[in-house]
Amino acid sequence: MKTYISYDSTNKNSQAGDVELVEYGKSKVDIGFPVFNYAMGYDVNNREPLFCEKYPGSIVDISQLKLMLNKAQGYGYKKVGFILDRGYFSKQNIEHMDKCGYSFIIMVKGMADLVSELILSNKGSFENKRNCDMDGFGVYGKTVKGRLYEAD
Repeated sequence: MKTYISYDSTNKNSQAGDVELVEYGKSKVDIGFPVFNYAMGYDVNNREPLFCEKYPGSIVDISQLKLMLNKAQGYGYKKVGFILDRGYFSKQNIEHMDKCGYSFIIMVKGMADLVSELILSNKGSFENKRNCDMDGFGVYGKTVKGRLYEAD
């Protein structure tokens, strides 16, 4: 059985002073203080934390994902998929997850024309259809193949 890992991160403002992790970066709530980031990956099925990590405040989500995926491999997670928010969406991240053989669900940034076109062209072709039921998740879905980027 595949384990789905939900992974997300956030950051915290810090007044701690001279701490290596605390750096100026893109803060979710910018009050002028340096920040540090922390992230958690947990098993969606049993809601158990699998790993926690902290990293410097200047590192953004999009560039942290590859490091986390490599750690997941190092921890020995094999039959896993990842559930990620739009902060991790990039061509390089998608290519790396494909290269590692991980399945994933990732939010797309914004309402890109690509997404809009795919949704409208498939509307009505999967909703409430038994063969599109994503068993255990309470939703219906469909895999659509197409070019994500011009260079694909």
